[in-house]
Amino acid sequence: MLFEVHSGIGKVVNLTITLLIVVSVLISMTGTLKALEPSWVIAIEQLEYWVTVVFAVEFVARCYSARNMRAYLFSFYGMVDMLAILPMLLIGDPNIAIRLLRIVRLLKLVRYLRAMRLFISSMRDTLEMLSVVVGSIALGAILSGNVIYALEPETFSSAFDGAWWGIVTMTTVGYGDVVPHTLAGRAVAVCLMVIGICMFAAVTAIVSVKIARALHHGVRCHDCNKAIAPEFPYCPYCASKQQQEGEQDETESQG
Repeated sequence: MLFEVHSGIGKVVNLTITLLIVVSVLISMTGTLKALEPSWVIAIEQLEYWVTVVFAVEFVARCYSARNMRAYLFSFYGMVDMLAILPMLLIGDPNIAIRLLRIVRLLKLVRYLRAMRLFISSMRDTLEMLSVVVGSIALGAILSGNVIYALEPETFSSAFDGAWWGIVTMTTVGYGDVVPHTLAGRAVAVCLMVIGICMFAAVTAIVSVKIARALHHGVRCHDCNKAIAPEFPYCPYCASKQQQEGEQDETESQG
């Protein structure tokens, strides 16, 4: 009912949970309206408690039915399921708890949306590349912040303001709150824009290739029969070791 989403009853249960997540998030967002009557606010808070109870029952049921409870608890989905109930249980202020629950419940949708699962898998595979990009952005922002402050101290009050401008320029957002006025400052801005476009284009290409491979060249786990990427040594759902192509050929030759 919870893990076999391809079965009939599994589809019904998971679709029900998905609709409950969406409805509860929309209702909790409605509770942020300033013109809402106090009676409706109280009703929404009570609804949040009952929804939390439902998700707590779901979490306990998943722990009981998981093939490997430890692997489930420390997986991405297990942590999200746990965080979806902890704020209401640990935080005394219900307003803060509801805000946190609203955010975490949206993360629970990742389990039920195949496209999001593929995206998370691609991000996991490209973690090293993404860390290089993030480090490059941080280094570029610090360098550009110091350079632009040295070039135009009358425009940028500090190197931190220059670093903020560097990040905004590299991401090509261009808020326009601070802009360089000298030729040297504009030259630095041009370099940052070109570097930002190249870096993000490279990351987009890598993630796109990973998603395409997962879509068209996916394999099935030997134990839980879920679709996973062929390069995964362990299944992200049941944590079982996968037999790679080289190992499979060797096994067949020995047989």
